[in-house]
Amino acid sequence: MPPSGAISPSYIYACTRFRVRRTTLLPREDYLRIMEMSIPEIVSYLSRREYGQGIVDLAHDFTGAQLIEEAVNRNLAQSFRHAMAIAPGDLRTLTGEYLNRWDIANIMAILRGTIHDVPRRQVRDLLIPAGEVDSALLTRLLDFATCEEVLEALQDWRLYPILAEYYQICGEQGVFARIENELYRQYYAGLLDLGASGCSGCRELLAYLRFEIDITNMRNLLRLHCAEEACDIKVIDQTMIPGGRIPIGLFRRLYGIETEGEFTSVFLTTDIAPVLAQAVRELRQDPNFSSFDAAELIWQRWHQHRRPVHEIEIAVTRVRLHQLESLSRRHPFSVLPVLAYLERKKYEVANLRAIARGKAFGLPSERIWQYIVL
Repeated sequence: MPPSGAISPSYIYACTRFRVRRTTLLPREDYLRIMEMSIPEIVSYLSRREYGQGIVDLAHDFTGAQLIEEAVNRNLAQSFRHAMAIAPGDLRTLTGEYLNRWDIANIMAILRGTIHDVPRRQVRDLLIPAGEVDSALLTRLLDFATCEEVLEALQDWRLYPILAEYYQICGEQGVFARIENELYRQYYAGLLDLGASGCSGCRELLAYLRFEIDITNMRNLLRLHCAEEACDIKVIDQTMIPGGRIPIGLFRRLYGIETEGEFTSVFLTTDIAPVLAQAVRELRQDPNFSSFDAAELIWQRWHQHRRPVHEIEIAVTRVRLHQLESLSRRHPFSVLPVLAYLERKKYEVANLRAIARGKAFGLPSERIWQYIVL
């Protein structure tokens, strides 16, 4: 850790490298060009960028859209490993802890695939070895035939105690959602504890994490409200992630509201209202769309028990990324420039996968564009 009030040269060097790498990501103009390409043309285009080596290595085993997906996934995992290799000291610790969210995504994909007998290759395509659970263990987990075998092989994982609680009921209806909720609750609790420890860059990370938690909690609340069966307050408490700027009690209150006036009034007290307003302004190119309009928009679907339209969820994600990048500019020698690059890289790969898959299914460009995050 650098001395108090000083910035280590290694921090300056690492953060500068990540800001430079951010400029190498695909700009909007390139996506517009890619949208007009055929799948072979996209393969050729990506071969001339940093995805080239992966395409060469995988071309013997895959073709077309599958080749694109495999190559960009491999590149994403390499980008994460590279980040861990060049980040010094506390930056490496914070980056590693942040990337451990991929362990949850990977393990839940394997558990669901095992229970529902999803083809192993299909599950493998979803895995990004970026956390503590490395590619060798992930490959071994894919070989198991039962949920119990997968859980047994994960006994050394730091979050295994949560899995162990559900060991005997693995595969029961709804259990995976409960496991996933608790895993993410513990994941964020660990990050928040680390952020409160006073390490270099922790304070800056906390500000973003609390914002991310609020967005996640609101999305989870909408999911619960739109479920076929109403849930009780206990389920709300178990699903919400503590530590955000918005108290869990306010989400609990929102869930029980049945009138437009009260819902709008409460929703407007949250930090989510201006975020949603900004997202819709950018999506619709409507500079007059206000926080009150945003509250009404949510209410219109809320009282019908319908989730927000996909384009709005994507727009909120864009705003979240813009917030992260804004924070990274305000704190240029913290962990935030690292995370800003890694999050953008993640969505570049997601964008390329969406384009490849959409073209493979013959979707029109305007439909594919709805899934692109820029």
